Amino acid sequence: MPPAGSRPGAPLDDDDYPAYTMGRAAEMLGTTPAFLRALGEHRLITPLRSDGGHRRYSRYQLRIAARARELVDQGTAIEAA
Repeated sequence: MPPAGSRPGAPLDDDDYPAYTMGRAAEMLGTTPAFLRALGEHRLITPLRSDGGHRRYSRYQLRIAARARELVDQGTAIEAA
């Protein structure tokens, strides 16, 4: 059996692996790409960038974004979330 780090699916098991595109992340959270950009502008999350410059999000970042969305939906200003 190959070492854990060399398994083809290993990065997807990592909460910090930037596996999700902005569109997919927004779809999963039920929000818009603009909301995710705003979270980045307010430094709640800092997405990694692909070689082509596209934002990529990890599962950990998506959990933070989901909590921020809950707070914003409850009336908290995004900069305070």
